[in-house]
Amino acid sequence: MKIGFYGVGGVGGYFGAIITKELGSKHDIYFIARGTHKEKIIEHGLTLKKSGGDEIINVHPKMCTDVVTDLPICDLIIVAVKSYDLVNVVHMIKNIADDKTIILPLLNGVDIYERIREHLSFGVVLPSCVYVGTHIESPGVIYQKGGSCRIHIGKDPKFPEYYPEILINVLNESHIDFSWEENIEIAIWSKFMFIAAYGLVGAAYEKTLGEILENQKLSQKVKEVMVEIESIARKLKIPLGSGIVDTSLLKAKQFPFSTKTSFHRDIEKKGKINEGDLFGGTLIRYGESLGVSTANIEYTYNKLLERLGMPC
Repeated sequence: MKIGFYGVGGVGGYFGAIITKELGSKHDIYFIARGTHKEKIIEHGLTLKKSGGDEIINVHPKMCTDVVTDLPICDLIIVAVKSYDLVNVVHMIKNIADDKTIILPLLNGVDIYERIREHLSFGVVLPSCVYVGTHIESPGVIYQKGGSCRIHIGKDPKFPEYYPEILINVLNESHIDFSWEENIEIAIWSKFMFIAAYGLVGAAYEKTLGEILENQKLSQKVKEVMVEIESIARKLKIPLGSGIVDTSLLKAKQFPFSTKTSFHRDIEKKGKINEGDLFGGTLIRYGESLGVSTANIEYTYNKLLERLGMPC
């Protein structure tokens, strides 16, 4: 089997290291990475500091490259890139996928499947989401602590009867926790509620998850954003469970005090190149089209844009 990881940053690197450790001797595993991160992986392998460094995993894929066309047609492609790179990535995936390729996108966002299908008509695309606290500690090194590390996976609406046995076998053999969801939108919107609310508030006020939780004003701001997200989801007839806002609010306790969302970390590193539109922009547009108030989302998003010197 040929397995490609398109993006081996925090999320892609975490699962890439685990799967390569367990299956690298049986299957051909390829990493697509860039810059110094790529060079360090080629030279020293990819290192994962799992569970805060309690377990150190070092793996060498069959190939690590930034030239996508170096790869063969893959049976499974795990996509873990930022949303602002997604369109370009999907166009490049066309070079290494065919009708039988399974594509598992591990990105934030409630419309990732639609964004992919807008540019890719073939292959099997499985909507999904994951909770994992991880980031690139230094080039070639991934640090993980916190989060359930469980992948939630749903059916491809284009092929509702298809069961991805290849993917399921890979996850089972790699001892990766996952769930096969009958209605994946519930899991995706629940994750989005958590990551969008904490991401926007954390980035706008420059606070970690722990600092937000201990600050009553900021916790309330997160909750108000979550309430608006819940209203949008219910308008879209997404059957979120009762008490979803309180449950999502408390999920931050699963992560270390100093944890920042990937969105927050991106802003610190890249400034204006970030996923703000994926969170704030998407929700505001949903609100406008559905007639749902997004006043708290707009206030928080605009505060962030002002801090970055970007037009509101």
